[in-house]
Amino acid sequence: MIIKIKKEMVSKVIIINDDKILLLKRAKKLVTKDSPWTWDLPGGHIDKGEQPEQAAIRETDEETKIKISSLSYTGHDSNIGKKTHFYVTDDWRGDVKLSHEHEAYKWVKEADLVKYRENIGSMYYEMTIRALKTRK
Repeated sequence: MIIKIKKEMVSKVIIINDDKILLLKRAKKLVTKDSPWTWDLPGGHIDKGEQPEQAAIRETDEETKIKISSLSYTGHDSNIGKKTHFYVTDDWRGDVKLSHEHEAYKWVKEADLVKYRENIGSMYYEMTIRALKTRK
């Protein structure tokens, strides 16, 4: 028997504002048994033919209306069927205006990020902490 796993490619952005990180609260209808995390980083799926950095910028704009000027690649992580590219930036402009995918947002201090670990998932939490450490 051959089992095919759809390979998802995703880009996420760690947006920094002074000493705070932007977290987005996912809309209730998008929180499921397979995707139970209530908080998220901006970003999303990479379209066919699109580079991960382009997807990170496009998805962030679609979800928040934030305009990103530059990104730094911080690495990637994989789990079954999904590879996630992570970027970090403090070079952005605009006010947060959420799409239908999110119902709220918070600017969270690095020291308080641990309170959200279970709600954003270990991979996102660990990659965010790693990205912040490399910036110091």
